[in-house]
Amino acid sequence: MDQVLNLDMKEYRLLCEAQELKNIDRQFWIHLQAFVNNKATLRDRKGKLIYGRFEKLFDYEAALSRKDRKKRQEKPMNPRLENMKRFLKLRKGGNTSEQ
Repeated sequence: MDQVLNLDMKEYRLLCEAQELKNIDRQFWIHLQAFVNNKATLRDRKGKLIYGRFEKLFDYEAALSRKDRKKRQEKPMNPRLENMKRFLKLRKGGNTSEQ
C-alpha cells in the first residue's frame, strides 16, 4: 500500500494503463476458451458454425483501439487542480501564463 501512495501521477497513469491492458488480455483468453469450448456445438439452424473464426467472437485489435480512443478523450482538468498547478509553478518561480 505504501508503494501505491508514493507514486506520482505519471507512474499512477502507467499503472492504470497496464491494468487496462491486463484486463483486455484476460478478456481475450476468456473469449478464446469459450470459442474453443463451444466451437463444435454452437451452430445455427442450418447447421453452420455461428463463430467460424475467433475474430468474429472477439476482436482483440478493436478492444485495444477502444482503449486508446478512451485514453485520447482527455477530460478537462478540475479548476481546483488547475489553480494548484499554477500556484506550485508560481511558487517555484516559473511563468504562469499558459494561454
